[in-house]
Amino acid sequence: MATAADTFERKEKKYLITVEQCAAIKAGLAAHMRLDDYGAARIDSLYMDTPDRALICRSLEKPLYKEKLRIRSYGPFSEAETVFVEIKKKYKGIVYKRRVRMSAEGARAYVRGLSYEEAQARFPIEGSTLEKELAPGKVQIAREIDAFFKRYDGLDSSMLISCMREAWCRIDPEDDDCVDRITFDEDICYVDLMEESSVMRRPVTAPDQVIMEIKCAGGYPVWLCDLLSSVGAYPRSFSKYGNAYKRVLADRGAVQVRKSDSGKVSIFRIPTAKERAASNDTLIGPSKGYEINAETSTLRRAS
Repeated sequence: MATAADTFERKEKKYLITVEQCAAIKAGLAAHMRLDDYGAARIDSLYMDTPDRALICRSLEKPLYKEKLRIRSYGPFSEAETVFVEIKKKYKGIVYKRRVRMSAEGARAYVRGLSYEEAQARFPIEGSTLEKELAPGKVQIAREIDAFFKRYDGLDSSMLISCMREAWCRIDPEDDDCVDRITFDEDICYVDLMEESSVMRRPVTAPDQVIMEIKCAGGYPVWLCDLLSSVGAYPRSFSKYGNAYKRVLADRGAVQVRKSDSGKVSIFRIPTAKERAASNDTLIGPSKGYEINAETSTLRRAS
């Protein structure tokens, strides 16, 4: 069967906050929550999309239902022994996540067309067994991922998003007067994998910005509402992949056209690279886990 770590169904609210607000919120959380056992950790997410990036374009329209597919590693891809191939869906504000754990080589083979069962057999997860990874619940999730690939033609690597994350969990797992989890993401960067000349990591957020995400099954406890209000933190829609893609469009002189489910169309001019450079938005350096081909000056995954 699939375990609780394989499936999620919850509300996820994001907040774009300053580092000062972040420090105040963490201080207020200390009575109810603690930093989880992983501490501050690098997270890499490799988003898959169609050649015309239909998935992220659809997501930016803010529909009632949207879905995405990514491969996530906790730590740089180049160092990860295991990764997660994930489907993330959102419907009417509720997030549903389904994922399978695979070795890094197994995941690469799987998204290139090898069956889930064969990929697990040929590239096993160290310390696990084939019987465990082919349990009926996990195979069912793999079939959902297979169906995702069939729905969208030509899925390929689109964008690599990385961040440094601190995740907070309940001090007392049985404490009902608390949310499930709160994460704080900083140093959010992207590499455009569909642009051969894009070999550098670029920032998605400003240096003084933090993305906080509150994950819970129900409503917020009163103490958390009071804490958020006291520091002036309010929910704000924010997609790391979406904002990275808008920056790619801006560098091409594009505008964002947003059509809601009600039919309303809004048009926004996206800040250009030159305008962003004025706020210290600069190249950061090669993405860890990837390497630059010296002859062609293109990016490729490190072997």
